[in-house]
Order: sequence, then C-alpha cells, then structure tokens
Amino acid sequence: MARELGRGVGVEVTYRGQGHGAYNSGNACMTKTVNAYLLDGKVPAGGKTCG
Repeated sequence: MARELGRGVGVEVTYRGQGHGAYNSGNACMTKTVNAYLLDGKVPAGGKTCG
C-alpha cells in the first residue's frame, strides 16, 4: 500500500502474527510503534517489522 500511495506519503510496517488486527494483538513492538505515531507524530522507519 505504501508504494501505491507514492513516495513520501506512506510507510509500510509489517506485522508477523495471526489475526486481522495488529494494534491490539498484545505485540509490544506494534503497540509501541502505533502509539508513537498516534500520540507523538513519530513516523516509523520504512520496512519496520514487528512479530
């Protein structure tokens, strides 16, 4: 999806786990990454993987 949005618009974060939702999965890496973006505006590095 990041590629479809265009350069500089999207960042891809990969979650290696089960289920459709990654944020509330109990994965600390994913929770920290999403919270940093939503609460502090910190954009994760492209290609980040949690899982």
